Amino acid sequence: MTDQPRNVAKVSRKDLLSFTPTGRSIAADELEHEFGMMNQAATKGKGTISPEIFKRVAQKSGTHLTKMVSSRADGDSPVLRVDYPSANHRLPLVPAGSAADIPYAKVLFRPLDIRGETERSFVDHVRNPTDISKSVFEAFASVFGEEAREAVFDALLKSPPAVEWLAAGEFPIIFVPRPGGGDLQITPVSPAAAYMAMERVAKPYFQKQAPGAPRVPRGRWQRQKVSDKLRNISGAIDGPRIRFFAKMPPGMAQEEAELFRFVHGGSFPRLRDPDIAERILKYADLLDRDKEYNDMHTRAGLNRLADWLIEDASSFAAETTEDAKALADIHGISHDALKAPPDAGNILFRRYWDGDAQYRRARMALSSAHFAYRLGKFSSKVGS
Repeated sequence: MTDQPRNVAKVSRKDLLSFTPTGRSIAADELEHEFGMMNQAATKGKGTISPEIFKRVAQKSGTHLTKMVSSRADGDSPVLRVDYPSANHRLPLVPAGSAADIPYAKVLFRPLDIRGETERSFVDHVRNPTDISKSVFEAFASVFGEEAREAVFDALLKSPPAVEWLAAGEFPIIFVPRPGGGDLQITPVSPAAAYMAMERVAKPYFQKQAPGAPRVPRGRWQRQKVSDKLRNISGAIDGPRIRFFAKMPPGMAQEEAELFRFVHGGSFPRLRDPDIAERILKYADLLDRDKEYNDMHTRAGLNRLADWLIEDASSFAAETTEDAKALADIHGISHDALKAPPDAGNILFRRYWDGDAQYRRARMALSSAHFAYRLGKFSSKVGS
């Protein structure tokens, strides 16, 4: 081991020992000096951190911390390590040792800002090495010794001690059937990273609104302190644990859902008035009669029914278009992005028909020459 640096007092202790980036940038050839100052800060100048301490800290680091469920979890095996077999990297770890080990854990878990490299801790370099990792390992061994380096490698790359005991009254236990018979006991434990991510998600919602600044997001969030002694769970997790209340929006009615889809590029909503189908079929009957009994009275009735259908469809198209524009404004969508509504015939025809016979009669009626003629007269009257 090399001699320890004597200028550690010139650097703030919080800049040397931290679980989060400190903004302290160093060159690759300064790593040994940096580890030396970190050692002095952690031990307060009283020797060198021993391999046994490093091994203890590394063994009690995992992706899942059982103490986050119960503080009475066994202190000798408080962590689990779960990695995805298909992933090309190991998941990040969180330390779960005692409060007394926090300064030593910060030596292993402080993100090192090596110029030209991504900020990564010594633990990150061990579990997911890169081109610069060899220099990090050599500098660490120069300060703490080869035995300490091997102790950390051994503890981080092998499975931690098995969890053999849980506080049964506090850990949820679920039994599921095995394929070959019998039951499988499952105990859900959330990954520690989920807590860290939840902190990042929730933080913006509690910010104060500054005058003239972009609008701060709001929601139905509520902080509930579960434990104020998280340092005994993990020094890397700061502040009280938070529970939150989330209320899902109510399900949309059919009409609301169709309008939402249309605004986001879907098809035009359907006209769902049940009387429309009956009037279309009646219009089809009058068309058939008009072929045999054509006089001014039957033709006047036929015209009125066609005009009635066309007016209803056109009114529906206009009202729906206005509703769509209002909804588009809420979602920040340009009115120009909305599709033009279909013509009256298509609006009337797009509905459920009771069997093929009704379907064919409605299609023939709405594609007839008479309906096209009345639709043309309506359009010219509206346009004039």
